Amino acid sequence: KEIQSQKFPKDRIVQYFSAPSPPTYEKLTAQFPLTVIARDGSEIIFNKPPERIVAYDAAAVETIFAIGQGHKIIGTHSWVSHPVEVENIEKVGDAFNMNIERILDLDADLVFLFHPTFKEELEKAGLKVLLLESVDDDLMKMADTFRTWGQITGAVNEAEILAKNFESRIAKIKFILDPYHSGPSVFQDVGDLWTPGNNTLMGNVFQLLKLKNVAHDVDNYGQLSPEVIIDRNPQIIISSNPDLLYQNPAFNKLLPIKNKSIFKSNDDYLGIPGPRFILGLEELANEFYPGIFK
Repeated sequence: KEIQSQKFPKDRIVQYFSAPSPPTYEKLTAQFPLTVIARDGSEIIFNKPPERIVAYDAAAVETIFAIGQGHKIIGTHSWVSHPVEVENIEKVGDAFNMNIERILDLDADLVFLFHPTFKEELEKAGLKVLLLESVDDDLMKMADTFRTWGQITGAVNEAEILAKNFESRIAKIKFILDPYHSGPSVFQDVGDLWTPGNNTLMGNVFQLLKLKNVAHDVDNYGQLSPEVIIDRNPQIIISSNPDLLYQNPAFNKLLPIKNKSIFKSNDDYLGIPGPRFILGLEELANEFYPGIFK
Protein backbone atom coordinates (compact mmCIF):
# COMPACT_ATOMS: atom_id res chain seq x y z
CA LYS A 1 0.00 0.00 0.00
CA GLU A 2 0.97 3.59 -0.36
CA ILE A 3 0.34 5.99 2.48
CA GLN A 4 -1.71 8.85 1.15
CA SER A 5 -0.03 12.24 1.19
CA GLN A 6 -2.95 13.93 2.92
CA LYS A 7 -3.17 13.71 6.70
CA PHE A 8 -5.41 11.14 8.35
CA PRO A 9 -8.22 12.46 10.59
CA LYS A 10 -6.74 12.91 14.04
CA ASP A 11 -9.62 11.07 15.72
CA ARG A 12 -9.09 7.89 13.67
CA ILE A 13 -6.56 5.87 15.63
CA VAL A 14 -5.56 2.46 14.36
CA GLN A 15 -5.01 -0.09 17.14
CA TYR A 16 -2.27 -2.72 16.74
CA PHE A 17 -2.91 -5.49 19.24
CA SER A 18 0.14 -7.52 18.21
CA ALA A 19 2.63 -4.66 18.42
CA PRO A 20 6.12 -5.43 19.77
CA SER A 21 6.10 -6.29 23.46
CA PRO A 22 7.74 -3.97 26.00
CA PRO A 23 11.44 -4.78 26.41
CA THR A 24 12.62 -7.02 29.23
CA TYR A 25 15.90 -6.62 31.05
CA GLU A 26 18.42 -8.94 32.64
CA LYS A 27 20.55 -7.55 35.42
CA LEU A 28 24.06 -6.86 34.13
CA THR A 29 27.37 -6.44 35.92
CA ALA A 30 29.98 -3.84 34.99
CA GLN A 31 33.24 -5.42 33.83
CA PHE A 32 36.68 -3.91 34.40
CA PRO A 33 39.24 -3.67 33.00
CA LEU A 34 37.27 -2.52 29.97
CA THR A 35 38.59 -2.04 26.45
CA VAL A 36 36.77 0.48 24.25
CA ILE A 37 37.54 0.78 20.54
CA ALA A 38 38.03 4.43 19.57
CA ARG A 39 37.07 5.99 16.23
CA ASP A 40 40.58 5.49 14.83
CA GLY A 41 40.58 1.81 15.79
CA SER A 42 42.88 2.21 18.79
CA GLU A 43 42.12 0.55 22.12
CA ILE A 44 41.33 2.70 25.15
CA ILE A 45 41.56 0.75 28.40
CA PHE A 46 39.61 1.60 31.54
CA ASN A 47 40.69 -0.13 34.74
CA LYS A 48 37.84 1.54 36.62
CA PRO A 49 35.03 3.99 35.83
CA PRO A 50 36.19 7.58 35.30
CA GLU A 51 35.10 9.96 38.06
CA ARG A 52 35.97 13.36 36.55
CA ILE A 53 34.79 13.60 32.95
CA VAL A 54 35.09 16.52 30.56
CA ALA A 55 32.35 15.69 28.04
CA TYR A 56 32.90 17.94 25.03
CA ASP A 57 29.79 16.77 23.23
CA ALA A 58 26.09 17.49 23.78
CA ALA A 59 24.94 13.93 23.04
CA ALA A 60 27.48 12.49 25.48
CA VAL A 61 26.42 14.92 28.22
CA GLU A 62 22.74 14.05 27.75
CA THR A 63 23.49 10.32 27.71
CA ILE A 64 25.65 10.39 30.84
CA PHE A 65 22.93 12.30 32.69
CA ALA A 66 20.24 9.94 31.35
CA ILE A 67 22.01 6.94 32.91
CA GLY A 68 22.40 8.69 36.25
CA GLN A 69 26.08 9.58 36.00
CA GLY A 70 25.85 13.32 35.37
CA HIS A 71 27.57 14.06 38.68
CA LYS A 72 30.80 12.79 37.11
CA ILE A 73 30.86 15.53 34.47
CA ILE A 74 33.13 18.38 35.58
CA GLY A 75 33.41 20.24 32.28
CA THR A 76 31.81 20.71 28.88
CA HIS A 77 31.54 23.40 26.19
CA SER A 78 29.39 26.51 26.11
CA TRP A 79 26.98 25.23 23.45
CA VAL A 80 25.66 22.42 25.65
CA SER A 81 22.33 23.42 27.19
CA HIS A 82 20.57 20.22 28.30
CA PRO A 83 19.74 19.04 30.89
CA VAL A 84 19.28 22.09 33.12
CA GLU A 85 21.99 20.79 35.45
CA VAL A 86 24.65 21.74 32.90
CA GLU A 87 24.22 25.35 34.00
CA ASN A 88 26.32 24.41 37.02
CA ILE A 89 29.01 22.60 35.03
CA GLU A 90 32.11 24.57 34.12
CA LYS A 91 32.46 25.52 30.45
CA VAL A 92 36.03 24.99 29.28
CA GLY A 93 35.56 26.38 25.77
CA ASP A 94 33.23 26.24 22.80
CA ALA A 95 33.05 24.17 19.64
CA PHE A 96 36.16 25.88 18.24
CA ASN A 97 38.27 26.60 21.32
CA MET A 98 39.32 24.61 24.36
CA ASN A 99 41.09 25.69 27.54
CA ILE A 100 43.41 22.72 28.03
CA GLU A 101 45.19 24.32 30.97
CA ARG A 102 41.89 24.59 32.79
CA ILE A 103 41.09 20.94 32.04
CA LEU A 104 44.41 20.00 33.61
CA ASP A 105 43.58 22.14 36.64
CA LEU A 106 40.25 20.31 36.96
CA ASP A 107 42.17 17.02 37.17
CA ALA A 108 40.01 15.31 34.53
CA ASP A 109 40.51 11.56 34.22
CA LEU A 110 38.67 11.40 30.86
CA VAL A 111 38.11 13.90 28.06
CA PHE A 112 35.47 12.90 25.52
CA LEU A 113 35.48 14.67 22.14
CA PHE A 114 33.03 14.79 19.24
CA HIS A 115 35.79 15.89 16.82
CA PRO A 116 39.54 15.19 16.75
CA THR A 117 40.58 18.87 16.62
CA PHE A 118 42.04 18.95 20.13
CA LYS A 119 42.89 15.26 20.50
CA GLU A 120 46.64 15.39 19.87
CA GLU A 121 47.17 18.43 22.07
CA LEU A 122 45.19 16.89 24.92
CA GLU A 123 47.12 13.63 24.72
CA LYS A 124 50.43 15.50 24.72
CA ALA A 125 49.29 17.14 27.95
CA GLY A 126 48.93 13.66 29.45
CA LEU A 127 45.14 13.48 29.41
CA LYS A 128 43.11 10.39 28.61
CA VAL A 129 41.07 11.13 25.48
CA LEU A 130 38.19 9.20 23.93
CA LEU A 131 36.71 9.79 20.50
CA LEU A 132 34.03 7.28 19.52
CA GLU A 133 32.67 6.45 16.08
CA SER A 134 30.18 9.14 15.15
CA VAL A 135 26.48 8.38 14.65
CA ASP A 136 26.19 9.64 11.08
CA ASP A 137 23.77 7.44 9.19
CA ASP A 138 22.43 4.64 11.40
CA LEU A 139 19.83 5.25 14.10
CA MET A 140 20.59 2.01 15.89
CA LYS A 141 24.17 3.11 16.59
CA MET A 142 22.65 5.47 19.16
CA ALA A 143 21.62 2.52 21.30
CA ASP A 144 25.14 1.11 20.97
CA THR A 145 26.56 4.41 22.19
CA PHE A 146 24.22 4.41 25.20
CA ARG A 147 25.52 0.95 26.12
CA THR A 148 29.13 2.02 25.65
CA TRP A 149 28.67 4.88 28.11
CA GLY A 150 27.07 2.44 30.53
CA GLN A 151 30.11 0.20 30.30
CA ILE A 152 32.54 3.10 30.76
CA THR A 153 30.76 4.60 33.76
CA GLY A 154 29.73 1.30 35.33
CA ALA A 155 26.02 2.11 34.91
CA VAL A 156 25.40 -0.86 32.62
CA ASN A 157 21.85 -1.56 33.77
CA GLU A 158 20.70 2.03 33.44
CA ALA A 159 22.26 2.20 29.97
CA GLU A 160 20.63 -1.08 28.94
CA ILE A 161 17.22 0.25 29.98
CA LEU A 162 17.84 3.43 27.96
CA ALA A 163 19.03 1.48 24.91
CA LYS A 164 16.22 -1.09 25.02
CA ASN A 165 13.63 1.68 25.40
CA PHE A 166 15.05 3.41 22.32
CA GLU A 167 15.12 0.17 20.32
CA SER A 168 11.57 -0.80 21.29
CA ARG A 169 10.20 2.58 20.24
CA ILE A 170 11.97 2.28 16.87
CA ALA A 171 10.56 -1.24 16.53
CA LYS A 172 7.05 0.05 17.21
CA ILE A 173 7.35 2.63 14.42
CA LYS A 174 8.64 -0.03 12.02
CA PHE A 175 5.80 -2.36 12.96
CA ILE A 176 3.07 0.22 12.48
CA LEU A 177 4.38 1.33 9.08
CA ASP A 178 5.27 -2.16 7.87
CA PRO A 179 2.03 -2.67 5.86
CA TYR A 180 2.73 0.42 3.79
CA HIS A 181 5.05 0.70 0.82
CA SER A 182 5.77 4.42 0.80
CA GLY A 183 4.60 7.75 2.14
CA PRO A 184 4.74 11.40 1.05
CA SER A 185 7.82 13.06 -0.41
CA VAL A 186 9.86 15.26 1.93
CA PHE A 187 12.39 18.08 1.76
CA GLN A 188 14.27 19.21 4.86
CA ASP A 189 15.88 22.64 4.82
CA VAL A 190 18.67 22.87 7.40
CA GLY A 191 19.59 26.37 6.22
CA ASP A 192 20.14 28.05 2.84
CA LEU A 193 18.45 25.08 1.12
CA TRP A 194 21.07 22.64 2.37
CA THR A 195 19.47 19.27 2.92
CA PRO A 196 20.40 15.74 4.06
CA GLY A 197 20.83 12.91 1.59
CA ASN A 198 19.87 9.32 2.27
CA ASN A 199 23.27 8.45 3.77
CA THR A 200 22.74 10.69 6.81
CA LEU A 201 21.02 10.28 10.15
CA MET A 202 18.00 12.28 8.96
CA GLY A 203 18.02 10.30 5.73
CA ASN A 204 17.78 7.19 7.88
CA VAL A 205 14.85 8.78 9.74
CA PHE A 206 13.03 9.43 6.47
CA GLN A 207 13.58 5.83 5.40
CA LEU A 208 12.22 4.56 8.71
CA LEU A 209 9.13 6.76 8.30
CA LYS A 210 8.82 5.71 4.63
CA LEU A 211 9.07 9.31 3.49
CA LYS A 212 10.53 9.77 0.01
CA ASN A 213 13.52 12.09 0.33
CA VAL A 214 13.61 14.47 -2.65
CA ALA A 215 17.38 14.73 -2.00
CA HIS A 216 17.87 10.99 -2.47
CA ASP A 217 20.75 11.61 -4.87
CA VAL A 218 22.63 13.94 -2.49
CA ASP A 219 25.75 12.56 -0.82
CA ASN A 220 25.83 13.46 2.86
CA TYR A 221 24.53 17.07 2.86
CA GLY A 222 24.08 19.19 -0.25
CA GLN A 223 22.47 22.41 -1.39
CA LEU A 224 19.54 22.17 -3.80
CA SER A 225 18.57 24.99 -6.12
CA PRO A 226 15.02 26.39 -5.94
CA GLU A 227 14.45 24.99 -9.44
CA VAL A 228 15.30 21.44 -8.34
CA ILE A 229 13.10 21.70 -5.24
CA ILE A 230 10.18 23.01 -7.31
CA ASP A 231 10.67 20.28 -9.91
CA ARG A 232 10.68 17.55 -7.24
CA ASN A 233 7.61 19.09 -5.62
CA PRO A 234 7.88 17.86 -2.00
CA GLN A 235 4.59 17.14 -0.24
CA ILE A 236 6.22 17.78 3.14
CA ILE A 237 8.75 20.46 4.03
CA ILE A 238 10.67 20.46 7.31
CA SER A 239 12.57 23.53 8.46
CA SER A 240 13.77 25.13 11.69
CA ASN A 241 13.05 28.53 10.09
CA PRO A 242 9.87 28.24 7.96
CA ASP A 243 9.46 32.00 7.52
CA LEU A 244 12.45 32.16 5.16
CA LEU A 245 10.75 29.69 2.84
CA TYR A 246 7.32 31.30 3.13
CA GLN A 247 8.87 34.63 2.13
CA ASN A 248 10.61 33.21 -0.95
CA PRO A 249 8.28 33.81 -3.94
CA ALA A 250 10.01 31.05 -5.89
CA PHE A 251 8.22 28.46 -3.76
CA ASN A 252 4.70 29.91 -3.86
CA LYS A 253 3.28 26.99 -5.84
CA LEU A 254 4.53 24.27 -3.50
CA LEU A 255 1.69 22.76 -1.47
CA PRO A 256 3.32 23.18 1.99
CA ILE A 257 3.91 26.86 1.17
CA LYS A 258 0.36 27.47 -0.05
CA ASN A 259 -1.10 25.66 2.96
CA LYS A 260 1.29 27.25 5.46
CA SER A 261 2.04 23.73 6.63
CA ILE A 262 5.85 23.65 6.85
CA PHE A 263 6.76 21.55 9.87
CA LYS A 264 9.04 23.44 12.24
CA SER A 265 11.58 20.92 13.46
CA ASN A 266 12.87 20.77 17.00
CA ASP A 267 16.64 20.97 16.57
CA ASP A 268 17.08 20.26 20.29
CA TYR A 269 15.79 16.76 19.57
CA LEU A 270 16.79 15.91 16.01
CA GLY A 271 20.03 17.90 16.02
CA ILE A 272 21.63 15.86 18.81
CA PRO A 273 22.05 12.06 18.47
CA GLY A 274 21.29 11.40 22.13
CA PRO A 275 18.46 10.14 24.35
CA ARG A 276 15.99 12.83 23.21
CA PHE A 277 16.39 12.04 19.50
CA ILE A 278 13.58 9.50 19.72
CA LEU A 279 11.23 12.29 20.87
CA GLY A 280 11.91 14.20 17.66
CA LEU A 281 11.42 11.07 15.58
CA GLU A 282 8.10 10.30 17.26
CA GLU A 283 7.08 13.93 16.80
CA LEU A 284 7.60 13.54 13.04
CA ALA A 285 5.64 10.28 13.00
CA ASN A 286 2.71 11.84 14.86
CA GLU A 287 2.76 14.93 12.65
CA PHE A 288 2.85 13.20 9.29
CA TYR A 289 0.70 10.15 10.15
CA PRO A 290 -1.67 11.44 12.87
CA GLY A 291 -4.30 8.82 12.12
CA ILE A 292 -1.87 5.95 12.49
CA PHE A 293 0.28 6.79 15.48
CA LYS A 294 -1.33 6.98 18.88
